[in-house]
Amino acid sequence: MYNAMIVDDEPVIRFGLKASINWEGEGLNLLGDFPNGEKALEAMEENRVDILITDIKMPIMDGLTLMKETLIRYPNAKVILVSSYNDFDYAREGLKYGAVDYVLKPTLEPEEFLELIRKCVDLLKMEQAIEDKLHLVEETNEILRRKSLEHQLKKVLLKQREAIHPQDASGFLQQPMMIMYVKMTGAEALEEQYGNLYKSFILDEIQEMFYLEYKEGICIHMDGMDLVVVLPHNAQEPQKLKRWLKDKTSIHFVIGYVIASDIEHFHESVQFSKDACRKWFYQNDENLFPHVPDVPNAIKRLKKDQLKQFLIPYNKQKVLGFLQEHFKQRQQEMMNPGELKDEACDILTYLFLEKMDDVTLLLEKCVNLRQAETFNELYERLQQKIEGCEQIIREQGEKPVADNDLIEKSLHYIHQNFTEELTLQKVANHIHISRNYFSILFKRFLNQNFIDYVIDLRIKKAKELLEHSNMKIYEVAEKSGFRDVKYFSKVFKKLTGFSPGDYRTEQHK
Repeated sequence: MYNAMIVDDEPVIRFGLKASINWEGEGLNLLGDFPNGEKALEAMEENRVDILITDIKMPIMDGLTLMKETLIRYPNAKVILVSSYNDFDYAREGLKYGAVDYVLKPTLEPEEFLELIRKCVDLLKMEQAIEDKLHLVEETNEILRRKSLEHQLKKVLLKQREAIHPQDASGFLQQPMMIMYVKMTGAEALEEQYGNLYKSFILDEIQEMFYLEYKEGICIHMDGMDLVVVLPHNAQEPQKLKRWLKDKTSIHFVIGYVIASDIEHFHESVQFSKDACRKWFYQNDENLFPHVPDVPNAIKRLKKDQLKQFLIPYNKQKVLGFLQEHFKQRQQEMMNPGELKDEACDILTYLFLEKMDDVTLLLEKCVNLRQAETFNELYERLQQKIEGCEQIIREQGEKPVADNDLIEKSLHYIHQNFTEELTLQKVANHIHISRNYFSILFKRFLNQNFIDYVIDLRIKKAKELLEHSNMKIYEVAEKSGFRDVKYFSKVFKKLTGFSPGDYRTEQHK
């Protein structure tokens, strides 16, 4: 809403001007009517003025002086001069200084005055639209500049170019900066529920929002499920980013951070901040971790001959007792998470490698161990894998149904129900095997995760509907098994190279 003001030393004129317009109906807020320019200027100290209607000749401060003072304060304000016949020379001077127009008191008609007011509003709107476009262009150019820097820094991280020298940097990159490594947690569950592409979509959206809402800084989307954020050095930035991420998404992130003295040490600083994230493996009640130089840790995983004395001959209770004590010690030592995962795989392999007919099942269990994100999760998974391997060994040679028969039955069920709500658990229940075993079996036979296979079927169905029906896009999404049309559109474009609408157009050419 624009603000208007009437200034005239004649009360009758002020009343007539005020009463001749439905100010609110025209989208205007009338700040008041004043007897001279001095009173009007006092009111301007507290309120912006967009439209000034002022008499030319007034005591104390005349209208031309008021007009000049107003335009100094509010350069975009629109001025309408009110004059008598003998004020024409003054009115012409006012037009020269920027008045929109003038009205004559003796012949003032409400319709003429309304047209002038609307002309002022139109001018204000047009100028605002131009300013908005210019601002958008400036913002777009600034984002493109930062995206170019992002591209250069990503090349440094991927070792596709040398480090950027400080003298070649620009803006805040010439000063000490805060480097933050942002790692998504719970990604395995997200992938299982929504497919492999979902994580990437989330990070793409966060990156887009970052450039729109952060006026400085660079956000690099690394492959997989990580971001690198570079901001001007400020001790509060990690906390601010943490709150911002929490406000923008329900996904949980861990942030490691370090201060980089200059851009030449960017690659090293990113590695430091990434290393800081690993502390979450042991300290998962926190999610902000500053980089602290590591004290050399000589702890290595147990070798085969060392494992032998604890694990052979195999006794389940003995093994579980060993694991309880051993993992308790490893937690106190805070062994490197990667080393500890390798050790867990060594234990599982040493226990069951020579006892299982299908070694790939054992290897897949080791892959699952390495996907554990926390110490407690790794410990629990190792116990579950031991139980699972025992069950496989018991059932070897005794399966009433072959694995390929189970897969054939599951595929039939999937193809009958993929447009409905379909989960790994639901299919596993249908063929009467455990969810985990079905997940392993499916990936081994199809070389693809269950949910990604289902998504491929849904996209194929969507293509058919786009080609052979006039359904709206949201209807196509629903009929294909997608409950979120926005997610459907993103997945469709990622897998086909076209948006759903463009795909339909292309097929109908």
